[in-house]
Formats: sequence, structure tokens, C-alpha cells
Amino acid sequence: MKGEESVQLQSIEKRVSSGHSPSCAEILLSTIQEMNREENLLKALDLFTQRSLVLFDCDVAAIYLLEQGKYKPFSVSFRDDKDRETLMLREFPQDFREIGTEVVETDEEWVLALSHFGKTLGAYVLKGRRSHCRDEGSAVFVKQVISIISSFIFERILKIDSLSREQALTLLLRGTEILVRADSEEQLLSEAGEMAMEILFLPGGFFLLEGAGGTWEIRSPFGRLKQEMEWDWRTWVRQYISKEECCLRSAKVHFFDIENNPFKWERVWIHPLQTHSGVVGELWLMNAGKYLNDQEQEILTAFIRVVGVALETIRQREELARLANTDRLTGILNRQGFEQRVREEIASTLRRDSRFLFLVLDLDRFKQLNDTLGHPMGDRALKEIAQNLRCAVREQDIVARTGGDEFTVVLTDIALNEESLTVIERMRKSMHLEVYNLGVSIGVAEFPTEGRTYDELYRLADQRLYRGKNSGKGNIIAD
Repeated sequence: MKGEESVQLQSIEKRVSSGHSPSCAEILLSTIQEMNREENLLKALDLFTQRSLVLFDCDVAAIYLLEQGKYKPFSVSFRDDKDRETLMLREFPQDFREIGTEVVETDEEWVLALSHFGKTLGAYVLKGRRSHCRDEGSAVFVKQVISIISSFIFERILKIDSLSREQALTLLLRGTEILVRADSEEQLLSEAGEMAMEILFLPGGFFLLEGAGGTWEIRSPFGRLKQEMEWDWRTWVRQYISKEECCLRSAKVHFFDIENNPFKWERVWIHPLQTHSGVVGELWLMNAGKYLNDQEQEILTAFIRVVGVALETIRQREELARLANTDRLTGILNRQGFEQRVREEIASTLRRDSRFLFLVLDLDRFKQLNDTLGHPMGDRALKEIAQNLRCAVREQDIVARTGGDEFTVVLTDIALNEESLTVIERMRKSMHLEVYNLGVSIGVAEFPTEGRTYDELYRLADQRLYRGKNSGKGNIIAD
């Protein structure tokens, strides 16, 4: 025992030895000792309110703790179920006597403030006392009890907060290592969502990130929102996403109350997700009216900062990879990117037991265009032809510029036959080469019948291409 609580108990012990109300003092001493041995705050205060019924010979003893600016019943003990029902029908503090610090011994109900070093902790309520000690000493005794229990609650809350902070920081450190190793946005957001629940003990949430075209997309729901359910929560939550205050995308943490949901969630906390480029999204955390204290806010801020850094790292890495695999002039794949995609398509096609066509295209008379109209016109032609070619094939097909005036195409899930040659001819016409007085020769190879590796396919298609160019240009050679 230490501090003010220790001093108060020494005073109680003197009263026991002097013969003043020894039974009450002894009950209090033994109660405090048992409470100190109890790790759980709720169980400790339940023990105290139960003993209060004996100490003050009352019908109801209750402790209300102040959370989120509201008094909430934390521990209630009673002699009769009717007393409990009556108490539960009353709202604290409006249906009770005014919270005070002075004991008026003739009152049938005491509502006494619990505070420590000026910090309001809650209130201690005693109701329906059947007998009273009429001497001045009983008021002093009650004040000492109030002081002891206030000190006990304050120290326990500090201890709980300290342990929670330590656990949260440990999780944050461990989580940081996990997040920085994430390979993709989806993996990062999934890991981060689960971690947010573990750190803050919240039931669920999701990320809201800016997508293509400036639209905001719900990403990686976690917790209860990840489960299969009949409730269309996405439609429900969009009404809140569309609220003006959310569309402003504030850089500050904010919250608003929510309703009409089967989980009886009352509030959503919205934390901005920032990178060096500014606010790129938000973390939405659902709860049941839970207040995020300063410590939780601090942990959450540190956590979301880690997520922002990890997200920016992934995006920078993906952008570097995109640039490394993209032709800077036309914006389509370059040779490196094409080769990587083809190797992936080979594995995928084998799993599907399918085929694809590998095309090498070489522009006819492109050197003449450059020599007569200049390289800027040649660059313009290449960019337009690349875009026309991309639009002429399906989304799942692969298009690249693999040389100065050389393009390569993979037409997936298609075999080499008359019909596919018609498709290739249609693709050639869609390139609109006549605008620049150009033509194109095309060599074709089929996977896997004519080659099972990238090198084999490229070599065969390239050989056929040049055979076509040597025989008059503008040809499609597939055999």
C-alpha cells in the first residue's frame, strides 16, 4: 500500500485500535486488502460495492465511472432485485441527487464524487440506508472511504492504461516489421486492418482510398465487415461516405454518429491516410460508441503513419517497376515488360490447356518517314500506331514495342487457323497505317505447338516476319 491510500488506512487502523466502530474499520481493511490482490478492476469494485452494503447498512451501493464525458454504471450491488430494477430505470446523474463531496447523514441517498488530484473519476452512490450513525465520526469515516477508493481506482486506471500502452506499442513494433515487408497494396491493407482491430479492440472497419478518376473506393474490409452477411453494408456506408464533411477529406481525425445497422454500432472514427503527396485515403473504424482516449489516439496516429509510409513505398516500387517495363514514348510495354508478361502467360495457358499466337510486327517504310518528315513526325506516328494497336485487341491480349519500329503482340486463347488470320488482318487494318503511308509485315508463331519458350516463339515469328519482308513486304506469314 502506498501514497494517500496508505495514509488513510493507517488512520483507519488507529480507529480500530481505539475501539471506534471496529467492525466497519476491519471490514474496510480486509476489503481493501482483497481488492489489492484482485487483478481485475471490475471484480475488485464489485467486491467493494458488496461490502458497502454491510459497511453502511444500505440497500444499493453503486460506482459510476466517467467515460467519454458520460457516467456509466460500472459496479452495482443490491439486497433485492427490485432495488436493482429501480436503479436501472434511472439515468445518472439527472435522476439522482446532485453529486457532492459533503456527507449529509440524514439523507436517504448519498451521491458522492470520486476524484483524485482534481481529476473526476466518477461517483459513489449509496441508497436506502436503514440505520445511521449520528455522530460526527461517521462523516469522517465516509470521506476516508471515498478517498481510499478514489485513490484505488485512479492507480488501477493508470496501471491498465500503462499495460494497454505497452501491449499496443509491442503490437505496433511487430506490426511495423510486417507492414514494411508487404508486397502489394492489398496485402498491406489486409494486414493493417487486422492489426488495427488487435491494437484498438474494435469490431471492424475498412480503408477508403482514392481510385482511378478521383473516385473513392472501399478497400480491404476487416473484422465483422469481412464476414459473409445478408446485410448490404456497402450501400449503408456509402450514405455516410457521401456526406459533405467526409468528401472534404480532412487531414484531421474526426468522427460522426451512425445508425440503422444490425451491430448497433454508434460511431465511426475516420483517420486520414497520408503520404508525401497528401491525403490519399482514410481508415474507417467502426465501434459501439467506444471513446478513443489520448493514448489510443497516439497509438493510432503512429500506426496510420506507418501504414502511409508502407503504402507510399509500395506505390513507388510499383511505379519504378512500371517505368522499367514501359516504353517511354508510346506508353505500352517495352521488351523487358513484354518478356515478363509472356512468361506469365505461358504458365497460365498451360494450366488452361489452351493456345496463344505470338506476333512480331515490323513497320514498312518507317525509315523513309523519318528521313523525309523528321524524327518528331516518326515519334508521333509510333505513338498513334501503338494506341491503335492496343485498341484493336482484347484487354487480355499483350501489346509491346520491342524495337525502334518493331511491335509484338500475344493473342491469348486462340489457335492458328483461317479464322485467327482474319482476326490478325482486321487488327492490321485498325492500325491505320495509311495515315503515314506506312505498311506492316507480320510473323506468327503458335504456342505450344511451335514453341514452348519465349525465345523459341520469338525466334520463329521473327524468321517468318523477315521472310515476308523479303518477299515483298505487307505480308502475314504464319508457316
